[in-house]
Amino acid sequence: MTKSLQTVFLRAFAPSWFLLFCLARVSMAGESVTLKYTDRPGTAQVSLLRDMKGDAYLPLAEVARFYGVRVDFDPQTRRVTLTQGKTRVKFVLSQPLFMILPPGVSYPMDPVEEVSGQVGVPPGSAEDLLNAVLNLGSRYLADQRELLVGEITDGELKQEILAASRPLAAPTPPVAAAGPDVVPASPTPATPEASGGEEPQGDPDVDSQEAERLPPPGRSEEDEPSASQIYRVRRIVIDAGHGGVDSGARGYDRRYVEKQATLDIARRVAEIVKRKYPGLDVLMTRKADYYITLKYRTEFANRHGADLFVSIHCNSNPRPQASGTEVYVFGAKASNRMAAVAAVRENGSTDYKDFILADLHHSAYKERSYAVAEKVSRQIQDRLGQHIRPVQRANFYVLARADMPSILVETAFISNRNEEKKLEDGKWRESIAKAIADGILDYRNLVERSIENKEARR
Repeated sequence: MTKSLQTVFLRAFAPSWFLLFCLARVSMAGESVTLKYTDRPGTAQVSLLRDMKGDAYLPLAEVARFYGVRVDFDPQTRRVTLTQGKTRVKFVLSQPLFMILPPGVSYPMDPVEEVSGQVGVPPGSAEDLLNAVLNLGSRYLADQRELLVGEITDGELKQEILAASRPLAAPTPPVAAAGPDVVPASPTPATPEASGGEEPQGDPDVDSQEAERLPPPGRSEEDEPSASQIYRVRRIVIDAGHGGVDSGARGYDRRYVEKQATLDIARRVAEIVKRKYPGLDVLMTRKADYYITLKYRTEFANRHGADLFVSIHCNSNPRPQASGTEVYVFGAKASNRMAAVAAVRENGSTDYKDFILADLHHSAYKERSYAVAEKVSRQIQDRLGQHIRPVQRANFYVLARADMPSILVETAFISNRNEEKKLEDGKWRESIAKAIADGILDYRNLVERSIENKEARR
């Protein structure tokens, strides 16, 4: 293009481009996000950044400054280091990974980019980075435009419970052998190793509609619980992932399989909770090595009016170095690519058409699900020294259908040689079961001391 043509082009289009630029700046100026802690005073406002595609980013420097994190950026290498105390987090712009030092473990995230001359971090990645560098729960509330750091508080639980509490009938003891805990067996016979010595019972075919024919123990379908009843944690459903013909992920050596570990850990969790709090009603979706559908698992919890649903799994990754524990809550949009992959792996072949509606439905349980996930995560980290990622979101089928606060625990990577050995070790399975159980009970205690329950007991 000659200079004369360039001049004509600029004169013709520069005013339009300048006007669009100004309008974009005005639009962005009205988009602000509040930074705050859940348990400390003081807030800050930061303006959202938008790239050419319209994607939103938070200004990393301003976010880090508010939360007391130092940022070092090398424009030549495009490397960024976040430092708080002895913890350092490193990543490279436009790369979908960050590394925490020590212990030097890489995590996936949506890439941090340079936007409008600033280092911009996607809100979901801001959660991951702040979790890693501060060792505190962090979450971005898109509907409220807030970035919160800190655990779920009694006040948050109170607001959610009062806004969306569902009346519950008083629990009764679980039904014995003929009840809904005993589910028909799969065509594949269970081995003593896989089932922990129990033989599967019932007919060979499992119908996911079976749950629809199973009324909750001691309750008829016509019963209408009192509207004055307030959410309490009185009935818990523990779900052992996979089973029967569905073996789940296979171990590093292809011998040990996920369904073996999940059943044993789930049993131990149920036993520990019942032993520590005999008054709690604890049910299991399966007690031996038989197949049940994903639909049955959550319908079982829903039909029994459970107050909490905990699904237990083992993680897997084509990269055998992947390690650690992850705790998930439901989210129609996954936290990151790895969370989305994990959901696809666990869901298998399912109908996704109602996940958006499920997201709206689960807004009633969002804070409570986060609260129990944080309690379980903290117990696992403190008791086992197990490397644990921040609480993640993904559209797991069993969480989407649960009509109650719910979490899914990926206990360890069975595809990692060292972590497979942990899962095969009964002492380690007992340790992680204790951590999960104590996290559940920590959450139960948090709910019990919430303000609305104190008022209800007066």
